[in-house]
Amino acid sequence: MTRRAFQPVKPIDPELPKAAVRRAIDQAGGAPRAAITIGVAPPTVYAYADPGVPDEISYARACALSSPTVTAFAEHQAQLCGGVFVPIAAHAGSLAELTADALKQNGEAAAELVQAMADGELRDSERAAAILELDQAIAALVHLRVAVGSKRAGD
Repeated sequence: MTRRAFQPVKPIDPELPKAAVRRAIDQAGGAPRAAITIGVAPPTVYAYADPGVPDEISYARACALSSPTVTAFAEHQAQLCGGVFVPIAAHAGSLAELTADALKQNGEAAAELVQAMADGELRDSERAAAILELDQAIAALVHLRVAVGSKRAGD
């Protein structure tokens, strides 16, 4: 069993922001590593996670601590907004290939829905196939979005 990097003693409501800070510190490898990453002393990091201390981590520092392996802040924010955070890694391929795939997947999803609703309603037996097509279309668009966001002029 892997030992957690950060194990505070005080209980805390898991939905509070300081609980997200605790999870982020643990995901970052513990308070000393988190402190180095965000440029503060370890006692300050402990204070950010302590429900009995009014110190709060700044948004800029939360962003600096966040990474593909430190997702606690994104997860907490998504929960507050009524959603869920699911990291999606970039797919290989050119922007043209990813754009073509996104258009193809969206067309297939739209066609599936139009065919399923040809009789004026979406039956439960048709719903699963429609959801699968929609999920594939959403994933293709997200992969395209990640690729567009990671490409910079001159890359």
